[in-house]
Amino acid sequence: MIKEAIKKLSFAVFPRRCELCGEVTELDEARCEECRKLKRIEGELCRKCGIPKDICSCKNKRKKSEYKAFIAPFYYENSISAGANRFKDYGYPELAKAMGKEMSEHIEDYFGDVEFDFITFVPMTKKKQNKRGYNQSELLANEISEILDIPVLALLDKVISTRDQKKKSARQRAVNLRGAFDLKEDANVDDKTILLVDDIRTTGATLNECSYVLNAYGAKAVYATTFCMTKKHLKK
Repeated sequence: MIKEAIKKLSFAVFPRRCELCGEVTELDEARCEECRKLKRIEGELCRKCGIPKDICSCKNKRKKSEYKAFIAPFYYENSISAGANRFKDYGYPELAKAMGKEMSEHIEDYFGDVEFDFITFVPMTKKKQNKRGYNQSELLANEISEILDIPVLALLDKVISTRDQKKKSARQRAVNLRGAFDLKEDANVDDKTILLVDDIRTTGATLNECSYVLNAYGAKAVYATTFCMTKKHLKK
C-alpha cells in the first residue's frame, strides 16, 4: 500500500513520458497506448514518396527527385505528429533514441541491400541551432549510425537562412530553398552512396535540394529518410 502511494506520488511529480511521442504515460510503460498500437508504413513503396504504390499519386507527376529513393516509417499524424513537433520545437531531444530505432529498422527493411558509405543530415544555420540547442536531424542521424554501424558525417552547410516553410506550397518551398545548401569545404562525396536524414518530409523540397548538392559534387547515389511524412502524395 505504501509502495503504491509512493508510485502515485512519483507519477504526479515526475510523470513518465512516452519514448516516441513525449506524451505522459503509465510508469511501467515505455510508450503511450497510441504509440504501442502504431504500425509502420509497409508494402511495395514508391521510391519517390515512400507511400505504398497502390495509393500514391506520384506516377501522375513528371518531376523527378534528386534522391534515388525515400522512406519513412510513419505518417505525420496523431501521436507521431505530436512527437515530431515536441522533438523539433519544444525541447525533447531524448525522443531521438526511439525515433532513430524505428527509422533504423525501416531502413534495414527497405534499404537493407544498399551499402552506404556515409550517413549525413539536413543542416541548420548556426544561429537557429544555437537558439534550439540541437539539430534534430543530426540527433536522428547519430542514433541510426550507432544502430546500423555506418559512419555519420556533417557534409552540408546551410549557407542561406530561409523563411519558415510551414505555410508554403510545394513550389514556394522549392524556391525558398534554392541555393540554401552547399557542401562543406573539407567534404568529399565523390562516388559515395549516402543516406540523408531529416525529421519530417512535407513536400520533399529540403531533401531534394540537399540531394541535388550532394549529386552535383559527385555522389554516386543519395537515399533519403525521415521519421515521418505527410500524406500529400496519397491518391484522392
